Amino acid sequence: MRDEYLDKIDKLLVENEQLKKDKVELTSTVENLSKNLESTVNQASVLKSEYMRVRTYKKRGSNKFVETAMAKRTNKMEACFSVLDNKIAKAGEREVYLRIVEPGGKTMGARSEGSNTFKMANSGEEVQFTSSIKMTYDSSKQDLCLQWEEAERVFAPGTYVIEVYIDGNLSGATSYVLK
Repeated sequence: MRDEYLDKIDKLLVENEQLKKDKVELTSTVENLSKNLESTVNQASVLKSEYMRVRTYKKRGSNKFVETAMAKRTNKMEACFSVLDNKIAKAGEREVYLRIVEPGGKTMGARSEGSNTFKMANSGEEVQFTSSIKMTYDSSKQDLCLQWEEAERVFAPGTYVIEVYIDGNLSGATSYVLK
């Protein structure tokens, strides 16, 4: 009987070791799946923008703005777009950044006018933005417009890159040519 019990104890010890190894493997697998799922949900919850429309304006003496396509007359650029609905993204306050890159590659903006920097969500890199607003996102499509006005100088001719970031994620981009 004693030998039987010793054999059973040996078998139980071997089984216990195997169960411990299986537990470690399963725990690792569950952690990897959880990280992958979290990453997928984060990517899916990024808000996207479409239907970007850029308009440029010149300022008249009466402080009214009139649409123009001539760079030497342009004082103000406006980008309007639609933030698409996203059922995965959580509703709430969102920071929307407009970044206008001049033909020379420099981001337009002045700290005295409200421009600053933000951190890219995926890399943590500091990026300068031209203007920003806060929006209350309610999981439905929303139309927004952001603008930038150069009071003391006019825009240079060439191709401008207009990018929209929401909470540090690139939401949409387009380009616009001023003659």
